[in-house]
Amino acid sequence: MSLLETITPFPAPTATKLDTAKWFDATHVPIVESPIDEFRRNLAEINKLYLQAEQRSDYVPMLGSLVYLGMVSAAEGYFRSLLRRLIRQDTACEANAATRTVTYGAAIHHEPALLPESLFEGVSLASAKNVFSELRSLCGIQVPDSLQQLFQNFEAISQVRHCGIHRFGKLGSQQALRLGIDLHKPLLEKPLALQVKQLQEIADALQALIHAVNSLCFFEILKRTHMAGPTGREKEKLYQEAWQQDWEADKVRFTMYYDIFASTSKPDPSAPVKDVYDAFMAFVNNYDLAPKKSKAAVSPAAPVNTA
Repeated sequence: MSLLETITPFPAPTATKLDTAKWFDATHVPIVESPIDEFRRNLAEINKLYLQAEQRSDYVPMLGSLVYLGMVSAAEGYFRSLLRRLIRQDTACEANAATRTVTYGAAIHHEPALLPESLFEGVSLASAKNVFSELRSLCGIQVPDSLQQLFQNFEAISQVRHCGIHRFGKLGSQQALRLGIDLHKPLLEKPLALQVKQLQEIADALQALIHAVNSLCFFEILKRTHMAGPTGREKEKLYQEAWQQDWEADKVRFTMYYDIFASTSKPDPSAPVKDVYDAFMAFVNNYDLAPKKSKAAVSPAAPVNTA
C-alpha cells in the first residue's frame, strides 16, 4: 500500500460485525409510571452527572454538551409518552389518530400498547412547532399565550441541540439566524461551552415547560370529556360515556386519566386522586348550572396542577 493511500494510518479492520442487539438492556422491565414521572426521573438522573462532577471539581464543558443532549431527549420522551398514552385512553385523541398511517413493520412487530409510538417515527418532538402541531391535531388543544415564553425557550434549547448533534457543538448559520443573528453572528463556528449554572437554567426551563403542558392537557382533555360528552353542550359528541358524578361509579374511568398525568414524585407530588376528582366535579356542576347562552364565557376553576 502506497504512502498516498495511508495518509492517516489505520489498524486492520475488525473481522467481527458489530452486534448492536447487545447494546440494549434486554432484561429491562418498564416501570409503571406517568409520562411526567418518567421525565422527572430521567432529568434527576441527568442532573446528577454534572452536579457530581462539579462536586469532584472535574466538570468540563464537553460533559455539559452531552448532558444537554440528554435533557432535551428527556423532554422529547415525555411528549412521545404522553401522546401515546392519550391515543390509547382518550376516544377523541384516538379518533384523531385513526386516519394516520403506520409502517407495515411497526404494525406486525409492535405490541398493541406501543403501536401509537410508531405514529411519531420520523417526527422530532424536540421542536416547539412540531409539539404545537401534535397537540392541536391529535389532542385538539391550542397552546395559550401564557405558555408562549416557555415554548420560545424550548425552541431556543432545541436549536442549540442541533449544534451538538450535527456540528460537535459549533454554532452554524441556520441556528444563528433562528436564535437571533445580531447576537449570535460573532459566535458563528464557536463551540458550545455550557457551565453548570447554565445547565441548571436549561433544566429549570424544560421542567417548567413540561409541568405546564402536563397541567394544560389534563385540564383541557378532562373538561372536554364532559362538555363533549352525552350530557355536555357541545354539538359534536366526542364521548359516549357520561360522568355519573359519583366517585364509586366514576372511579375507574377517572383514575385512568389521572394516572396519565399525575406525579407521585417528590417534591411536589400531585394531589390525591379523590381530591382531583372533587375539583373536576366542581367544574362539572358550575358548567351545568351556567346559562347556555354564556357557556363560552364560563370561567371554570383554575386547572388542577397535576405536577
